[in-house]
Amino acid sequence: PSKEPPSREPVRGTWGGVSLCYVPRGSRCWVALQVPLADESVDVAVFCLALMGTNLREILEEANRVLRPGGMLKVAEVASRFADIRAFVSAVTQLGFQIVSKDLDNPFFYMFDFSKTGPPRAGGKLLGLALRPCLYKKR
Repeated sequence: PSKEPPSREPVRGTWGGVSLCYVPRGSRCWVALQVPLADESVDVAVFCLALMGTNLREILEEANRVLRPGGMLKVAEVASRFADIRAFVSAVTQLGFQIVSKDLDNPFFYMFDFSKTGPPRAGGKLLGLALRPCLYKKR
């Protein structure tokens, strides 16, 4: 299988947004790294069931790069992936974000809103970014 990433060309929607959902190629999935957007050019970045890679730090640092100061980072993720919500929020704040709101009421999906406060501050390992694999139940 090819090790080359898919095209980095964004799909521009008629609503003025840009989709950067990449398609897996071979055995690897290339997501949200070196997106073709200028620094501080985005108002809102949405990660809906998109934190599946093992490189969450790089993914969130790239979101920080393209978001304008005060821009919103919205995360919706499977609830079973979080071992420690407090550690996750702490890790994301170390990457230059402030928690605005979190919705933990749904037993299947958690939602977080963060605001960009500045560049990433952390240099070490961020344990809160180690999310568990998804648990799928037979229905």
